[in-house]
Amino acid sequence: MERNAKGLLGGGLRPNDPRRFLIEAMIGAMHADGSIDPRELAVLEKRVSGHPLFVGLGQPAAKTLIDLSHDAIKFAGSALARTPSIAKGLPARIHRLAAYGMAAEVAAADEAMHAGELSFLEALRIALRISSLESGQIVNAARSQQLTEFLDDRYLRVKNLIVVAAEVFALRALARGLANDEHRFKVRDFFSAIPDLQLTPDELDSELYRAFRRPRAPDAQVFGELSRVAQSLPDPVDRYWMVIYTLVAELPATVPSWRVLPFIGVMQAAFQITDTDMELAVVDALTFPAAMPRPG
Repeated sequence: MERNAKGLLGGGLRPNDPRRFLIEAMIGAMHADGSIDPRELAVLEKRVSGHPLFVGLGQPAAKTLIDLSHDAIKFAGSALARTPSIAKGLPARIHRLAAYGMAAEVAAADEAMHAGELSFLEALRIALRISSLESGQIVNAARSQQLTEFLDDRYLRVKNLIVVAAEVFALRALARGLANDEHRFKVRDFFSAIPDLQLTPDELDSELYRAFRRPRAPDAQVFGELSRVAQSLPDPVDRYWMVIYTLVAELPATVPSWRVLPFIGVMQAAFQITDTDMELAVVDALTFPAAMPRPG
């Protein structure tokens, strides 16, 4: 497993490239107080030219994304108005954390966060579904110039949840009578399409094999098993994202009708997710590409 953010994106420009919105988050922070400070520009240039997330992007592609971001903010009327679109372009959790962190780093570049910058960061936090506690940690890391280390730590933390996600999807397969190798291979392809759930092929195969072949009591109930999994996730944000991944696995057309999806109902109860948060999870799940592989 990669132990830093280097393998998170990387490579040349792609359609719907998340780095477009990482850049726009930074440029939004630059525009938020009504003036662009040279120190803010320096942070943007440093990140785009040297951060592992942008390796392989190339200067011409980076300039294109920067120009697109400036234009988008101009057409929207303000950086604040663009926060929902930035969130929509960044469905994965780790990408959202990176975008918020880089925006905070730009806002802190002139050694003072003005009211407009604070308003932008708060709107961005809400749009990206980042908790107040986590956003405070990110801002502190940005101010102390330790953002790269913080994001690497968060990257590993998200990746360490893959074993939990594998167990959730094994239980989903069991509930559907599909706990077989064919379905496990479909789940593997699904995990590989979500940045938060990506591992090397061998690591992913091993985690899913263990989850699908785990011995269970003959009278084991899915709700009880899911409740046990939920107990291993004391952070409600981690639980929320597990629900998102499970919703993404459903056909997009059925996701808004989550109340009639049997496994989703059981998972909501086991993970103690409110109806309000379920509706937010639906919105977040539908930001993932409709054409990505789904296990069915």
